Amino acid sequence: MPDPFLIDVYGCFGPDRLRIAWHDEPRPPHADLDALVARTWAGQTRAARESGRILFNGQLARYLRHRLEDGVLVIDVGPTDYANFLATNLLNYPRGEEWGWHLFSNPIGTSAAPITSDGWILLGRRNARVAFHAGYVHAFGGGLEAADRRPDGSVDAFESIRRELHEELGLVDTDLKEGRVSCLGLIRDPTIRQPELVFESPLRRTREEMVDRLNLSDPHQEHAALLACRDEPDAIVPFIRTNTPITPVAIGVLLLHGRQHFGESWYERAFRELSV
Repeated sequence: MPDPFLIDVYGCFGPDRLRIAWHDEPRPPHADLDALVARTWAGQTRAARESGRILFNGQLARYLRHRLEDGVLVIDVGPTDYANFLATNLLNYPRGEEWGWHLFSNPIGTSAAPITSDGWILLGRRNARVAFHAGYVHAFGGGLEAADRRPDGSVDAFESIRRELHEELGLVDTDLKEGRVSCLGLIRDPTIRQPELVFESPLRRTREEMVDRLNLSDPHQEHAALLACRDEPDAIVPFIRTNTPITPVAIGVLLLHGRQHFGESWYERAFRELSV
């Protein structure tokens, strides 16, 4: 079996050790790919109109490159949008090897492991209305957006994940343990190759309080159910195996959290078991 996810960087990066810089470097032009994007987006918008589904072409942050500088993870990003993401990584990923992944949209996603005060890691089961991975267990999060840019041109990934946790779980800053939100690295889905920043977010709330807070009847809610994995070394791999289907990003979020708290030998064993 292929690896459950690909890893670019692993570490523990607080707000002072993660720097994201915006550059005006759009996706390089490519005649065949440009035509594919136009055809795909036209077809998807037509299908959305016919089904009554809303499709919005939001502005996103495209991965360009990354490096480590004296323990600081530096990521350079540029402009892209949902239309390009949909037509490249999401729906036409088999062309990545042919044309080169560097030509694809590659927007940076953000996913978090919210950890309750009584020791549960929270995930969601995506509803049937989402465009991708409907019905899958997935981490809470979203993606870096052009709106996350500061006046100096940097991008605030921590503000981005706080926004996503507020939108999806109703969390506010006082629900998070102050100074404890951290980034555990940069991973990729092995199929679509979208890069994803992984965070962990210790909460002041219990699992029961979070169940009460999540409004699954909200038509804008992306998740149909709230799932919880015990934050213990012997619980994570069985949870992944039992709760299927599950996205590569969700597996990455759980395993990087375990690597940080249960050690390298635990991580290597878990990764090996899930790759068999």
